[in-house]
Amino acid sequence: MSCFKLPNKLCDELTGIVRQFWWGQLKDEKKLAWMSWGKMCLPKERGGMGFRDLKTFNLALLAKQGWRLQANSSSLFSRVYKAKYFPRCDFVDAGLGSQPSYAWRSIHAAQALVRRGMRWQVGNGEHIRILRDKWLPTPKTYKVVTPERETTPVTMVCDLIDNESKEWKVDVVHQNILSQVVEAILSIPLSVNGARDKIVWAENKNGKFSVRSVYKVAMEDGLNGEMAGCLRSSEIRKVWRGLWGMNVPNK
Repeated sequence: MSCFKLPNKLCDELTGIVRQFWWGQLKDEKKLAWMSWGKMCLPKERGGMGFRDLKTFNLALLAKQGWRLQANSSSLFSRVYKAKYFPRCDFVDAGLGSQPSYAWRSIHAAQALVRRGMRWQVGNGEHIRILRDKWLPTPKTYKVVTPERETTPVTMVCDLIDNESKEWKVDVVHQNILSQVVEAILSIPLSVNGARDKIVWAENKNGKFSVRSVYKVAMEDGLNGEMAGCLRSSEIRKVWRGLWGMNVPNK
């Protein structure tokens, strides 16, 4: 599951075995399912039982390989795949290509998850596109929301930074960026040493990628509005934490 995308039919069969065991099926006897499997896969603190959704967990594991291709470009794994499948761009912008291997198809299936959680930490700004990349300290989008002009000399973040003083070009920022995000840009601290731009995982406070966080993101994307609301409700979490924390037998 860390290297290949399992067929949906196989995941459904494995999930069926787990469900049959959980609900206590004996031979041909069918037990009543008291709750939908989607709710059973929610964490215990949010009203579920914490079962893994195999399809989503498979994508989360594949996203780890995609993150390695994006963030660790010096590794042999990254260099081989880049030379074969995306020599002129990064992993998050790569297409599937013609006659791809099953391994590349599998990793590419998790590309959207990597793209959603990835953002840039500003260094010298040479690798960050102003309008297309995520680099602002605004958790909702991390992007600059401004009309894109047909011809503009300012396309990269480095165009907004003074190379000598290592400070923002305030006048250039005001000329090319809408006033709503100017303050957010000017609040970003710049490296006096001109450090390189760094890729971080926005879904973790420490900026480090983890399968657990990407699985959570994938679950929130795949759930309907009602269940997604359960994931975000702090009141629901408080109730379930109190229930599971009671000093009584689990049954």
